[in-house]
Amino acid sequence: MSMAKASSRLARAWTRFRLGQGCWRRFSSVRDDMDLITTQIVDDVAVVRFLSPEGQFSWGTRVWEHRINPSLIKQVNKSLDAAEDAGAQALLVTGDGKFFCNGMDLQYISANVNQSTQIQTDAEKLMCRILTLGMPTVAALNGHITAAGAMLGLSFDKRLMVGDSKSLFFVPGIDIGLVYSAGMTELMKSKMPLAMWTDVLCMGKRYQSDELRKYGIVEATPPAGELFDAALELAKSLRSKGKDEKTRDTMRGIKNNLYK
Repeated sequence: MSMAKASSRLARAWTRFRLGQGCWRRFSSVRDDMDLITTQIVDDVAVVRFLSPEGQFSWGTRVWEHRINPSLIKQVNKSLDAAEDAGAQALLVTGDGKFFCNGMDLQYISANVNQSTQIQTDAEKLMCRILTLGMPTVAALNGHITAAGAMLGLSFDKRLMVGDSKSLFFVPGIDIGLVYSAGMTELMKSKMPLAMWTDVLCMGKRYQSDELRKYGIVEATPPAGELFDAALELAKSLRSKGKDEKTRDTMRGIKNNLYK
């Protein structure tokens, strides 16, 4: 079963369950086209931040989960455009709240089943763009990275993750009946040591930040109050690898071959 079809079926089943159990929690509505991201240049580093306002979209997803939907994909691409246009020498992406990215927006897919294949394609293109961006990229993982959100986090060159026991990394395909695409599978294999492949992909094992550091998935696990500053310092230390147009073209070419 394709990821798009499985996501659609799962989203519908999950919605029916929640309605049947009376588990919906009401949040104030927000504009579906609201700004989800801020972008600024700090010492030649493009700093992109996923905002975390209270409220939910019209289709029910809580904004602060930073789930992958057309709005998030469009705004992240816009931020990457801005970074490249400004000649940024490195990229840093972080988020507010307890989620970095909680995976695909299944409620959006449930409400827009006819778009499921396109959303899957656009999500993979975004990950590919980050994976091969012509400058060093750093993710400051402020909270959970799950499912497609875990893959998004793995797309960066370097990662730091908040050092607490509540923030988790996992890919629950086996638990929700979803076979990830060949591209997403290869992305995860390229970023994780062989010793993790079976546990992550086949068993859906959950990892805390300290475990990820032991496996080399994250560089460091600072406290929440120190995460951004530590990630920014790391991004600054990498600026020489994106210092000018020629260097950025070289970086892009190397990454394209590395992750072909």
